[in-house]
Amino acid sequence: MATPAFAATAAKTTDQKTIKTNGKKPAMKTVVYRGYEFRVPASWPVYRLDQHPTTCVRYDVHAVYLGTPGADMGCPAGLVGRTQTVSVIPSATVAAGSGSTAVDQRQQPDGLGGTEVRALPAVRGAITQNPAEHELRVALGAASLAATVLGTYGTDPAVVEQVLGTLRAAPARAAQTPQSASSQALSQQSGERASVVEQSAAVKTAKPTVYESWRGVPPNWPAQIVVPQPPPPLKIHPVSGFDACTAPTLATMRVWRRQYAAVGVYIGGANSACAYGNLSAAWFRFAAAMGWGMLPTYVGPQAPCWGFSGALINPGKAAAEGQAAGAGAVADARLFGLAEGSPIYYDMEAYTGGQACTNAVLAFLGGWDRAVAAKGYLTGVYSSQDSGIADMQKAAATGKAGFTKPDAIWIARWDGNATLDDGTLDWPIGDRAKQYAGNLHGTVGGITLSIDKDVVAGPLAR
Repeated sequence: MATPAFAATAAKTTDQKTIKTNGKKPAMKTVVYRGYEFRVPASWPVYRLDQHPTTCVRYDVHAVYLGTPGADMGCPAGLVGRTQTVSVIPSATVAAGSGSTAVDQRQQPDGLGGTEVRALPAVRGAITQNPAEHELRVALGAASLAATVLGTYGTDPAVVEQVLGTLRAAPARAAQTPQSASSQALSQQSGERASVVEQSAAVKTAKPTVYESWRGVPPNWPAQIVVPQPPPPLKIHPVSGFDACTAPTLATMRVWRRQYAAVGVYIGGANSACAYGNLSAAWFRFAAAMGWGMLPTYVGPQAPCWGFSGALINPGKAAAEGQAAGAGAVADARLFGLAEGSPIYYDMEAYTGGQACTNAVLAFLGGWDRAVAAKGYLTGVYSSQDSGIADMQKAAATGKAGFTKPDAIWIARWDGNATLDDGTLDWPIGDRAKQYAGNLHGTVGGITLSIDKDVVAGPLAR
């Protein structure tokens, strides 16, 4: 989800056009790992996950990741967007950290083979593409899936395809590439959080840090567009929740259940910025058995006026792209074992632009809503109150053509107030969730995560 901390890093991400600055090819370097080698731009840092398992595998900045993603990745909350990265994952499964289950990479969206786009005779494999997730993949040692090379991209797969095309068997006794000297500093920078910390021992009475704006929204925008009205009598019982960039281990979920009952998790999308890590169908089953309700979140193309690296909505094809994203979201939900009747929330990050941009967003969300609802799932949209929520409210109130109102909304408004009655909206309180604080540390039972905080009365997957 959106965080102010991401604004600085998002602006630094580059795509295919940036890499070919002035038409010059970038300096390259050779990466060697587990008997294979390939070439990447020299500026990309290399992270050794086998030596530093808490490193966050994030897809919004250029990097090379060598090893199996750790069960306890230290990911900042709220990363969104994709650019070119390459990961070499040594095996088909990774431990889920609970002692009771494991994650099969082939049962995650980034483990799907996709469509073959190029043969690689040098490694007896092929590059396959999953365009919905903006990923390319090569299976090394196909008989046993001994390793998988996963490449992500923002708008153009060409750079990553070129990198994967250089895969070769490494020379005998070639030394494996060490972690980049700059990676330690980069890792620390990527893990920076705000200083707000919550403790499980007692509920703090001090007012949390308040952020008055979201990414890309001018500071002079009003903090609230909808005129507040007296709240209706509350007949429901919202629950406390949180969302994080990657799913925590089941052991952590068991401890955190002492204080929370709802959790937001990314299930896929072309702009999902973190590796799935522990997420699997088994993870959902075990978490539900602990009493968790989930907000499955799909983060696909963003507003044409979003202004950051990643897939954007084509205004001329907005409705069709929304329908395609809806089909992708349903496919991912089914892959994780989420039955019909479960909600799927679309993550539409904060944006600022003219009416043409707003029209594209609404047409896209209308197409997405209809595609998801047609398959029997409930629909929800997460967005900033000052952009996506305000635009959907106006469209719902005026009956805008092409827009279909989602079943639920998840409002991003970091005002520090865990309330759902701020503003008159077409969605009753029982169909709302609110992300009211973000980019903070949360500690429960001695286990600390980087999270955004939520209050939830809307539909949850159970």
